[in-house]
Amino acid sequence: MYTAYILTAFAASIVLMIVLISKFKVHPAMGILLSVIILGIVIGTPLEEIAGTINKGFANTIESIAIIIFLGCILGKVLEQTNAAVSITKSTVRMFGTKNVIWAIAVSSAILGIPVFADSVVILLIPIVSVLAVETGKSMISYGGALYLGALVTHSLVPPTPGPVAAAALLGLPISDAIIWGIIVSVPSIIAGVLYLERLKIPVQPKEEYLIAAKNADNAVLPSTTKSLIPIIVPIVLIMLNTFFNTYFEKSIVANIFSFIGDPLTALLIACFTSTILIGPEWKTKKVLNDWVEESIRTAAMPIIVTGLGGSLAIFIKNAKVAEQIAEAIANTAIPGILIPILMAAIIHVITGSNTLGVMTTAALVQPMLEILDISPLAAFLASGTGALMFKHSNSSGFWVTTSMSNMTLTQGIISIGGFSTVAGFVGALVTIILQLIGLI
Repeated sequence: MYTAYILTAFAASIVLMIVLISKFKVHPAMGILLSVIILGIVIGTPLEEIAGTINKGFANTIESIAIIIFLGCILGKVLEQTNAAVSITKSTVRMFGTKNVIWAIAVSSAILGIPVFADSVVILLIPIVSVLAVETGKSMISYGGALYLGALVTHSLVPPTPGPVAAAALLGLPISDAIIWGIIVSVPSIIAGVLYLERLKIPVQPKEEYLIAAKNADNAVLPSTTKSLIPIIVPIVLIMLNTFFNTYFEKSIVANIFSFIGDPLTALLIACFTSTILIGPEWKTKKVLNDWVEESIRTAAMPIIVTGLGGSLAIFIKNAKVAEQIAEAIANTAIPGILIPILMAAIIHVITGSNTLGVMTTAALVQPMLEILDISPLAAFLASGTGALMFKHSNSSGFWVTTSMSNMTLTQGIISIGGFSTVAGFVGALVTIILQLIGLI
């Protein structure tokens, strides 16, 4: 089959997927599925093999991440419902002091963005951030932006959030490596984003309703900061210890033990049990044991399905040798391979509005190209995550949640959210390129 035909078919399927999702508001899962089927047909896959190939790609992808995403959603639900998020934020503000409140907001948001969806972080903390804006005389264009910034960055780069977990699985990257390097790249991205937000001087007052809500919540009982952080820290530490012991003490009893308790699935399950210290006696009620879990299943379903279908797309790309042909074309243009996932993720994110979709889809697309592009799975992971941060705008639910709840106009939202996301993504991508050039990733 002619190379030009295959490349055209591949490009058309991606354009179709993006148009279905962004223009016609088709759910990402259905948009990807239809695009995969059409791609399979037009590249000449025997009709009797298409369904089996889709199922094979789907199953191979989600086998190692479905339960991890589910458990991560449970952990996030507990942190939301127990006021642990508020406790962490108030403690961070005390630590940074009143002169550095914007940094405290961004750091708290980044911590909470690891287990909790970025939109949810904004909804949870907007009352307290609104009060802080009044107390410090600062604008919500900066404080509201900082609240979204931290969570957006870690949600794109640090497992166990669905996008990074899925991308790591698609690329065959150990979760521990994704966590460590995701955090490393997140730090300069967040710093750059905050520095940008600090320079914005447009006055925006918080909404009165959130000031009232914060006042009404003043008497709410909050868990201690230590208790609030334990369920977040425990799985990260266990996963890292697993990597350490199995690297330096391979085959030892301790290494074998940590191979079990430090596996992401077990580590997150332990974290879920650990989070009961935030719940108190209510942990054994139907609301906690059944209702919260059921809500978490609904939250986890979308990223699991979309990730699996990303694997289906990847297997068709691999079978048709699309990756090799794209990589060969790129090599002829002398474009550095590391730029390809950055640009892919940025384009998908800007068009669809979903950084999670940008991370996962890009990982699926570049995985078959890694060898020819001469980039490692880790470099591709970080490139996908940082590229998918760039220019968050009006086609994103997170954009509208933050803009409306921070009392910003559309223009102010573009200046704040569109600006910091582009700055954070660009700096993160630049750090990734440097790390790749010096051979660290």
